[in-house]
Amino acid sequence: MLSPPSDAWKLGLIPQAVANGLTSILVLFFLLSALHGGLFDVGLVAGLSALALIPSQMLWGRLVDGAGRCKPFLVFGFVGMGASLAAIPWAGSVTGLLALVSLKSILYAATVPARQLLTVESERHAGWQRGLANMQFLTGIGETIGMGIGALAVSVLGYTQLFLMCGGLCVLSAALLEVVAQEPGLMIQRRLVAMERSTSTLVTLSDFVSSPQRLSEGFAASVLRQLEHSMKFLVVGILSFSLAGSALFSPLPAYFLRYYSSGLVFLLFFGGSLTGTLCYLVVGRLAQSAGKSLVLASAIRMVAMPVLLLSALGATPGLIVALVVLSTLEGFWSLFDVTSTFAFLESAQLGQAGFYGAIVGLGAAAGGVLGGFVSSQFGFGSLFVLCSAICACAFLSFALQFRSTGGFGW
Repeated sequence: MLSPPSDAWKLGLIPQAVANGLTSILVLFFLLSALHGGLFDVGLVAGLSALALIPSQMLWGRLVDGAGRCKPFLVFGFVGMGASLAAIPWAGSVTGLLALVSLKSILYAATVPARQLLTVESERHAGWQRGLANMQFLTGIGETIGMGIGALAVSVLGYTQLFLMCGGLCVLSAALLEVVAQEPGLMIQRRLVAMERSTSTLVTLSDFVSSPQRLSEGFAASVLRQLEHSMKFLVVGILSFSLAGSALFSPLPAYFLRYYSSGLVFLLFFGGSLTGTLCYLVVGRLAQSAGKSLVLASAIRMVAMPVLLLSALGATPGLIVALVVLSTLEGFWSLFDVTSTFAFLESAQLGQAGFYGAIVGLGAAAGGVLGGFVSSQFGFGSLFVLCSAICACAFLSFALQFRSTGGFGW
């Protein structure tokens, strides 16, 4: 997976990813059992945590681009995350927990554009999708390991020991990246891609000027596509996809706790995470266009979400259904994750690297609150159907985006 020598820095992301995988469910267990919170509190924790990412990633993205350096932001972000996670056991109320997870999100936001830019600026344009998939594969491995640790340790160790361990893992990532990560030097890869797009536009205009008689409806549409390349449907699609995923997954551990033990719930998410992680191996090598991939991911998740209602079957068949659906959802999240990041970074202007994370964060924030509210007021059946409808909106947006820009490769 790590072909260039400079890719070794990505291994330093794994300890923090282990902590992330463990705390993604552990925080909810802590909220429900130790702080006696409800489903709406679960939604608030997920929503405010994601909401904190929106301005943070926009700010950090500009700072990373402006500084021309990535490593300081990675180190600072992971050290701050470690301190925030280690302090969670001493949160005496839901309000205190909200403050700590929001702080963790703000500090985590410093690492997202930094790792994305370090990846794409260390690769030629042709290798961006592979490089992003490799990075996500390694962090996915870490998150899967974290969930496995949770399944084994949640009934043995207390919350204090587990959160302190997670804090230490984040600090370990910071130390490894300080030693191993290398700055890409001049950040020119995205500038080169922008120049390629500009050159393509000039060639099209030159062709028109030399042959005015070729002006036709099809040719005019081609010129307009290149001169007025719009990302509006792409942004709506990314926002909708993130919104549906967050609304579904934020209260989902509480749904499964109705039928299974805490250890089995961790195992369910472990299985889904493992599938999603392995899918990164395939995603990075897919020859399909971003348009095809995003439309396919939206369609499959739209169909799969309501099937989670069958988890209420008997212990064994219900567990199998839940595992299959979670694995499907995670697998197609991997496809969305890589292709949407690639499509956005390829089209975004310089200085907008943090906007992708902000869009995803906005969807996650709204989805967290929406998921908690709908599940508590109307039940999980209504939530699953609503999330499926939002995925349908993402499907339509991606179809319109790539049909208008010719990005399906058909």
